[in-house]
Amino acid sequence: MYIKHQLKNGLTLDFDDEKHLYLFNGKKVESVTGICGNGVPKPELQGWLISTPVREIKNSINTLLDNGESLDRVILERIVDKAKNKTEEIKKDAGLIGTVVHGLIEDFLKNKKIPNQSDKKVINCWNLFLDWWNTQEYEVVELEKKIFSKKYNYAGTLDLVLKDKQGNLVLADIKTSNSISFDYALQLNAYRQAYEEETKNKISKGLIIRLPKTTGNIEIRELPLNKQMFDAFNGARNICIAKEQYKQL
Repeated sequence: MYIKHQLKNGLTLDFDDEKHLYLFNGKKVESVTGICGNGVPKPELQGWLISTPVREIKNSINTLLDNGESLDRVILERIVDKAKNKTEEIKKDAGLIGTVVHGLIEDFLKNKKIPNQSDKKVINCWNLFLDWWNTQEYEVVELEKKIFSKKYNYAGTLDLVLKDKQGNLVLADIKTSNSISFDYALQLNAYRQAYEEETKNKISKGLIIRLPKTTGNIEIRELPLNKQMFDAFNGARNICIAKEQYKQL
């Protein structure tokens, strides 16, 4: 179901949360995360997609051998079938954790009561954010804001725009991933372009706030906001457009 979002420049953006689809004037608009996901090469992800099923197969076979159990064709097929689904299983769980953590942070910043959590990964991310936030003096300006660039025809949802003590606006994106990747810089630059285009307010810097799901400290990294990085995002957007055109051949 599409919900209408009135932007500050008078434009209206429709968003379907379940399907994660954006519409402007009844036409589909590509999302920032979709553009970065489909238009930016991720060699480290490709390596993980290959190594994870192989490791799962190896571990399953070693477990059988260690237990003195036999390996026939049916068992092997089941092992392979389970291994093929392992990456999707991991990605699905990681996405769930990220969604829950984002929801907790949004509720907290809206002064809602936060219930106790049971999942260890969620608890770890939440405690890291809370410890960090309580040492900051930021004012929340925007929270989970829908953005749309009419000039470049893309949409998205930025996590946070904060105001520091000097009155500067800081764009912040919260991640629960295992590392900070190149496409995060492109996301920040895309959000900045659309936000400034809509509001005419200037963003002074962009931060990635990475909350590890298991062990490790919170990672706060300022990423560059400049023409080169936005041009790279726009290049990824053009790749996505070209892919769609190619499908029609």
